Amino acid sequence: MPKIFDLVTASDLAVYWTEKNQNTQPLLGATLFPRNNVLGTELEWIKGAKNQPVALRLSSYDAKAIRRDVQGIEKVKTEMPFFKESVYIDEKLRQQLNNMIASNNQSVIDKILDRIYDSETALIDSSEISLERMRMELLTTGTITLSSNGQSYNYDYGLANYQKQTVNKSWSDPTADIIGDITEYVEDMKARGVTITRAVCNSSVAKYFRTNEAMKNAIYVFAQGTVNITTERAIDYIYNETGVRIAVYDNVYVGEDGEPVKYIPDDTFVMLPDGDLGTTTLGVTPEESDLMNNLNAEVSIVNGGVAVTTSQIVDPVNVETKVSMVGLPSFERADEIVIVDVSA
Repeated sequence: MPKIFDLVTASDLAVYWTEKNQNTQPLLGATLFPRNNVLGTELEWIKGAKNQPVALRLSSYDAKAIRRDVQGIEKVKTEMPFFKESVYIDEKLRQQLNNMIASNNQSVIDKILDRIYDSETALIDSSEISLERMRMELLTTGTITLSSNGQSYNYDYGLANYQKQTVNKSWSDPTADIIGDITEYVEDMKARGVTITRAVCNSSVAKYFRTNEAMKNAIYVFAQGTVNITTERAIDYIYNETGVRIAVYDNVYVGEDGEPVKYIPDDTFVMLPDGDLGTTTLGVTPEESDLMNNLNAEVSIVNGGVAVTTSQIVDPVNVETKVSMVGLPSFERADEIVIVDVSA
């Protein structure tokens, strides 16, 4: 008869989570900062490689070439934060599972195992939430601040002053010149060698598009009559006028205080170029480096670098499931975004 140690293993949990999430759409930050893996726990990247071309300098004949320094390139290196939590099987579920194993009722055993697996793999879901939290905080502030369990990390990605703008008139004012503001930031970045093509915000900003008088009037004229001003119609109009395609992202996560937190804060509008902005870099956890061949623990790697470890507890009899991760976003294109406070 199988024991609980045989039924709840790291490999089974990894397979269960992977199959359950194989058709899940990636979070916005995951599409902007795709996965990357490194050995160890240090993150290193080159920042600021996109600059306007520089004219070639003159030289006399038969003279040695003047060496050109690479302009605007900065090498960044930092230690990545370590995340780790564990969970045990609920005592009531464990007893139900033992009773079902004894009765040999496989369908009920599977249902109880699914409940156990859902509870245990919630930690893997939490690892992705932690990554998205960092990615979106970085995207909307240029910094990452982490603090919990007596640990704290502060990362400043060094955005320039011109990349943090505040509008002159709040976009909540129906008379604000939203098109003019966006065009101004697009042209300013274009003069710096950066082509802005995208923007992200949440619904607090998107509703301003629907109520803006100038945009409403322009859409009415284009439609040759009264039409319903939807968010989609307003976003299409902005794209046609500025070349900037806007994505509305309203996802939230639960903070350490148990309250929901928006990934993109209200009244924040972030303008982006095409392509990846950086990477979501995952390093090697102690569990992966030290416990892979341990007889008392089983380790599986899931979701591109998250370690799932199960170990036997003999008193009281249980299985501990631990999920750990070393991760941090890099931001190679940090100098190509504009963060706009639209509240004035």
